[in-house]
Amino acid sequence: MNTNNITIILTSTINCKDSIQYLIQNDTGERLQSYLKSVKQWLYHTNFPIVLVENSGYTFEELSKEKELFKKRFEVISYVESDLETAKYLRNKPSKGASEIYQINYAFYNSKLIQEINQNTNFIIKVTARFFIPELEAYLNKYNLNQFQALCQYNRNRCEMVGSHVQSFRYIFHHNLINNKGEYDGHVENIYRERINNCKKKLRCKLFTIEPTQRGGATNKYTNI
Repeated sequence: MNTNNITIILTSTINCKDSIQYLIQNDTGERLQSYLKSVKQWLYHTNFPIVLVENSGYTFEELSKEKELFKKRFEVISYVESDLETAKYLRNKPSKGASEIYQINYAFYNSKLIQEINQNTNFIIKVTARFFIPELEAYLNKYNLNQFQALCQYNRNRCEMVGSHVQSFRYIFHHNLINNKGEYDGHVENIYRERINNCKKKLRCKLFTIEPTQRGGATNKYTNI
C-alpha cells in the first residue's frame, strides 16, 4: 500500500519586479502561456493535489474550467508581494529565489487544500510552474516518502524541483537564505543543496526527461529535470 500523500506547489510570477536579476523571459504573455500549458498537464495527466501560487496578483481566470473540474485537488493562490507586510524584506531584492521561497511558505500556510481538505499531506514538492514532469508520479510511487526528510532533483545544482517531508518543511523552505557559513546567499539553489545535504535521509531522484521548456532566466530550454 502506498502511504504517500504528496501535494505539489507550483510557483509562478506573471508580472516580474524590475529589481529581479537573471530574468530573460519577461514578456507576460509568454510567461502566462508556459504556465497554462504546464498546469493543465499536471491536472489532466497526474492525480496530485496541485496548489498554484502566483505573487503579482494574477488569478488565472483562464483556468476557471479546471478550477471547477478539479476543485477537490486544485487551488490557485494569488497575492501581491509588495502589498504584504511580511514580504517587506523582499522589496528591491534582486533574488528570484528569495521571492519564490516566500511563495512556497505563503502557499503552504494559506492553502485550504493543504490545511483543510488534504490535511494528511505528508510531503510537499515545489516545482517551478513552467515545468511538467511526466514520470514523477509513477517514480515516487516506488518509495515510501515517510522515510525521507527531503527530496532533490538529479542535478543538485538546480532547483526546479525541491521536496520536503512536512516535518522538515520549516528547515528546507526557511525563508532566510543563510548558508552553512552564516552568510546570505541569494542563489537559492545553493541554499537548497546545503540544507538537503545536511539531512540524513534524502531522496535524489533519477534524471527525468521533460518536453523542451523555455527557462525564465536564460535563453535556452531545459529537456530534463
